[in-house]
Amino acid sequence: MREYFGESEEWQTQPLKEAILNLVARLSSRVFLGKDLCRDPAWLNISKNYTVDVFMAANLMRLVPGPLRPLLYWFIPTNTRLRREVRDARQLILPEVERRRKRAEDALEAGEKPPKTADTIGWMVEIAQARGRAVDYVPAQLSLTMAAIHTTTETTTKCILQLCDTPEIVQPLREEVIQVLREEGWTKVALGKMRLLDSFLKEVQRTHGLATTSMNRLVKNDIILSDGTKLPKGSRILVPDDRTHDPSIFPEPEKFDVSRFLTLREQSGGESKHQFVTTTSDHLGFGHGQHACPGRFFASNEMKIALSFILLRYDLKFPDGEGRPKDLAFETANMTAPNLKVQIRRRKEEIDGRDPQQPLQAA
Repeated sequence: MREYFGESEEWQTQPLKEAILNLVARLSSRVFLGKDLCRDPAWLNISKNYTVDVFMAANLMRLVPGPLRPLLYWFIPTNTRLRREVRDARQLILPEVERRRKRAEDALEAGEKPPKTADTIGWMVEIAQARGRAVDYVPAQLSLTMAAIHTTTETTTKCILQLCDTPEIVQPLREEVIQVLREEGWTKVALGKMRLLDSFLKEVQRTHGLATTSMNRLVKNDIILSDGTKLPKGSRILVPDDRTHDPSIFPEPEKFDVSRFLTLREQSGGESKHQFVTTTSDHLGFGHGQHACPGRFFASNEMKIALSFILLRYDLKFPDGEGRPKDLAFETANMTAPNLKVQIRRRKEEIDGRDPQQPLQAA
């Protein structure tokens, strides 16, 4: 984290989004590919650029008439970058898979149990062996990267902006993190006990969501709804996420209330319904139903870890004389500006974030 946010105890103006993108890319890659590749600059560059290039290429290809796509595919620069990124990813990932295979074989020859690794490569290897099927690890890893990194970066960036915009909520959040980590250490139980932080994340998602709609779908066959509405084959449908600002559902919807969902959880029957990862028809930040985001549990834990470290180690504010920058709207998306900056300084931690249950060593 010090690599991205610095160690100065004086206020420093820093680009925020690039720092968060780097942090999220490394955190995600630690779980996806293990402790070696998550620090590899070549992989981190691929993980940050691949998603952008995929969506750019898809939008460009939609402009090309269908019969010409197989030909023009080879001449569009974005597609060329994608092919290069896939090639480079293959050169990084496959040797790692081979190293693990060799370690497993050596262990078996020595009469030992093959070592297991707690990352997605290890899980994919186990599944492939159990099912007797070959797995192409590269597109699988790139798909995980495409789904995880930029959405988590956007939400985490909006969380930091909210901390700067409503500084009075920083200390209560910080105190919760300190108390929970002292009691539980870095465990899944600890993340579950960060109830105010969970409410904060859900309220950020409610007030500054990534999009104004959810569950975009392509109609594959003509459909007649119960009220007679016809959805023609080939049309696109989506669900507006306007219920998050309906005052009959969320009182004072324009107000940011850090404890809104914590209070709702404490009401009868509300414990499970109002958690960050829970989806309802009133809050479509992660979609809803059978197609709700399957990675929301991972994203929630990842953001809680990142924000906990940031709260422990840093003070944040907007540059003097500046307020919260407006999001950029494109079609249904609401994105933070790529060049936004905040001021940040190192603070003295109350606990050691790396080992929070041990006494803090004097500097």
